[in-house]
Amino acid sequence: MNPYFYFFYRLNQFFNKKDNNEWGPIFGVSVFIGWNIGIVYISILPITQENFGGFYKNNLIIILVCLFIFNSILFLNKKRVSSIMERYGKESLTSRKIGGFLIVLYVALSLGLILFI
Repeated sequence: MNPYFYFFYRLNQFFNKKDNNEWGPIFGVSVFIGWNIGIVYISILPITQENFGGFYKNNLIIILVCLFIFNSILFLNKKRVSSIMERYGKESLTSRKIGGFLIVLYVALSLGLILFI
């Protein structure tokens, strides 16, 4: 199971009720991955209030924009999206429960990390 595609699949089921728009899941995947990148970026680098306005901020913005463009290119491909939906649409009840638990755990940990930074 590819967790990146599975996360998109579950967000697509949640946001995309009419099967005509993938922008909601694309934005959702980008936001959660972007939060994790931002948290790691801020934790690893020696960023303070004084030096965040220049070099570090520009690099983070470029990384996040590249992430959104990558997700847009990846998930606006109708053939890829239909293969993802077909592949994970046939999952068993057990794997659906385990996958759902892992997605909820990932979202909870991502939102929880914001409180510790």
